[in-house]
Amino acid sequence: MFRSATASSLASRFFISINHPRIAPLTIPLASFTNHAPIPANGTNHHLHQNGSNKDDYNRRKQRTAGSLHFIAASSFLSWFSKKSDDENTPESQLITIIKRSILSIQKEEYQKAEQMLHLALKMAQDLQSKDGITYIYDIMANLAMEVGDFAKAEKLFVNVMQRLFSDGFLEDHIKMLHISSKVAHLAQLQGHLDKAAQGFEWTLAKLEEKLKQLGDDNGKEIRELWGITKNWYAQLLMESKRFAEAKQAFLQAYEAYTEIHGMLTEEGLTILNNLSVACSNLEDYASAERFLKEAIALAAQIPDLSEAGVYKANLGLLYLQQGLLRQASEFCTFAWRYGKQHKHEETVQQASYCLEQIKAMEK
Repeated sequence: MFRSATASSLASRFFISINHPRIAPLTIPLASFTNHAPIPANGTNHHLHQNGSNKDDYNRRKQRTAGSLHFIAASSFLSWFSKKSDDENTPESQLITIIKRSILSIQKEEYQKAEQMLHLALKMAQDLQSKDGITYIYDIMANLAMEVGDFAKAEKLFVNVMQRLFSDGFLEDHIKMLHISSKVAHLAQLQGHLDKAAQGFEWTLAKLEEKLKQLGDDNGKEIRELWGITKNWYAQLLMESKRFAEAKQAFLQAYEAYTEIHGMLTEEGLTILNNLSVACSNLEDYASAERFLKEAIALAAQIPDLSEAGVYKANLGLLYLQQGLLRQASEFCTFAWRYGKQHKHEETVQQASYCLEQIKAMEK
C-alpha cells in the first residue's frame, strides 16, 4: 500500500529553490574617476547603461557565482587604467595598482587580503583627497561585504555610497542610484526584512521601467539587465511570501531579460528555470514545473561539471514523487544521488537521499 502525501507538504519540504545571488555590477566603474558627472536635472543620459535568505544559506550558495563579483567591473577598471600615465611611481598610479590587486584578491576569494588592501587604498585616496576614488572604494567594500555575507555592513556602506553620490548631484533615479537601491532591497530581504525589501524592489523596478520607456532597445541594455536582476531578486522575495503566482511571472520576466543579454547556457539562467519550476510546483502546475526542469536539465548537460545538474535531477524526481509516479521518481533521484556523490555535491546527495527515503516509505 502506498502512503500518500499532500501536495502542499511535498511542495514546501521537497523542492530546492536555489538563491543564486548574482551581484549587480559595481555602482561606479573605475572609469568614473574621470567621468563622474551627475545627470542633468532637466535631461536624460542616453548612455545609461530559492529560496534561502539567511546568512548561512547565502554563504553556502554564493560559491556558485563564479563571475558575479568576480569581477564584472574588471573591463571598466582596465579601460580607465589604460588611459592613465605609464609612470607607476605617481601616487595616483599606485592607488590604482592597489585597487586592481584588491579586485584580483576578490577573484581568488582571498577576502581578508582584499579587505586589507581596500583599507590601504582608502587611506591613500583620502590622502590624495580623491573624492571619486573614496566613493569607488566604498562601493567595492560594500560589494565585498555582500559577497561574504556581512549584510549589515554592506547595507551601511551602500548607504554611504548613495549619500556621497547625492552630494555630487546625482538624482535618485540615476542608474548608479538604482543599482544601489536594488542591492539595498536585496540586503533587506537577506536579513528577513521582507516589507522593507518589497518596497525597495517595487520602487526600483518602477524607476527602471520608466527609464526603459524613455530609451530605445539599443540604449537600454544596462537598464534592462539591472531590471532583470532586480526582478529575479523580487521573485525570490515573492516566493518567501508565498505569492507563488506573482513569483512565477517575475521569474519568467527575469529569465527572458537575462537570456536576452547573456544567452541560455549560463548557470544563473538555469537557476531561474529551476526556481520557476519550484513556483509552478507550489501552484500545483506540474506540467509547467516538469517542462522548466527538463529544459534546465537539457541545458545543464551542455555546461561541463555543473554541480547544480544533480539538484535539477533530484527536483524532477521529487516532482514525479509528488504525483505518485514512483518509478520515474526513483530513476531520477537515484541518478541524482550518484551524481552528487561523484561530484562531491552535498546538497544534491541530501536532496536525492530524502527523495529515495520517501519512495521507500510510500512503497510500504
